[in-house]
Amino acid sequence: MKLTKSTYSMAAGLVLLLTGCSEYTPNGYTEGPILPTVSSISYSQIGASNKNISISWTLPSDKDMTGCSLYCDGTEIQTFGINSDLNYSYDVYGVPLGREVVYTVKVKYTDNRLSTGKSIVINLPADTSTKIRLYLLPDDAPTAADLSDDDEKAAAAWFAQQPDVKFIHPSEIANCDPKTYSVMWIEIDRVGLPHGWENLPGNIAAESTITALRQYLANGGNLYLSNMATQLTVPLGIVPDNMAPTVFGNGEGGSGDDVWVINPYLGWDFRNGSDQGFYDRTLHEIYKGLTLEDPNNYGYANLPLIGPGHREDHNCMWDCNLYGRGDQRDVIKNFEVTTNSLVLATWGHVRDHCVAGLVDFNPNAEHGRCVAMGLAAYEWNQNSGTNPYQHNVEQLTKNILDYLK
Repeated sequence: MKLTKSTYSMAAGLVLLLTGCSEYTPNGYTEGPILPTVSSISYSQIGASNKNISISWTLPSDKDMTGCSLYCDGTEIQTFGINSDLNYSYDVYGVPLGREVVYTVKVKYTDNRLSTGKSIVINLPADTSTKIRLYLLPDDAPTAADLSDDDEKAAAAWFAQQPDVKFIHPSEIANCDPKTYSVMWIEIDRVGLPHGWENLPGNIAAESTITALRQYLANGGNLYLSNMATQLTVPLGIVPDNMAPTVFGNGEGGSGDDVWVINPYLGWDFRNGSDQGFYDRTLHEIYKGLTLEDPNNYGYANLPLIGPGHREDHNCMWDCNLYGRGDQRDVIKNFEVTTNSLVLATWGHVRDHCVAGLVDFNPNAEHGRCVAMGLAAYEWNQNSGTNPYQHNVEQLTKNILDYLK
């Protein structure tokens, strides 16, 4: 019996069964090694793509069971109640290649008891074929050098120096097969641009462009949306219509003496025994090779992106408080569950659960993976001189594009 059809980002291939895993225990549960655990855990391919798999397992027969939980690399990603035949499955779309990932199932019992886990280690060989990365230019810029905004022009100039890249315009999207063009970057960051995805420039918001982007995503393409382009998550069906980015700025900005940073430690103030979660995202691939610092003396390390001087303050991201907790422990987890995503960073000065500024939206049957960067600290050209943290902007971008590729 197929209980659920859902997604989580990581997985695929070589199978190895493990027992006795105890990577993570939810609050209030006590792990008991003598409790019966799952059996017959396996995976199978979904459809023609070897990147889509279904993990299956069977629960033991025990009257004290209340359900089970599935974990990916120690993090709980899905919970299940008891069904009649004790057989379960969980679908994973767009799994990356060349990476070992551990999926573990643990059985929940009455009195907050938890069995040890049974795991499956999945690893598919990396795809060694050449993948070309795309940069979508608005139609108001015939070439990258014609971009009207200094930040867009700086981003495109950096992209042009990377290997295996190509610039395209909206009319060319339909000709881009994701098997060759595996990731597309859309960067929009303009002073005075009105709020709303319909106002994105150069036919980016045209119906024909949205249709072509939807087809590219449905065929397995991946997107990097940065700055004001994060609003495309709405027409592309990555977030619901009522969850468009609402934290938005488009002004000239101003000068300041602090360093603008982004914070991968979500809920820092809730890390010690709170009913709300603390989420450390620093192990995500996009932070590889980056050094966290605390230039503003916040009391925890952050990733600095732009130094003192003039900054434009162009946020375009999500206020998680608008959507509440739902059935989850906090507003971050509710946002992630609702949008099938992982929030990777918030404002640098924020110690609680507030905004989702850098988000990894997991692939599903309708679209590939999408990373959205809407934090104002992500500015490609500092107006008042050289940015001492430009190397972080560039390395973070490279990591995101490599991750999507």
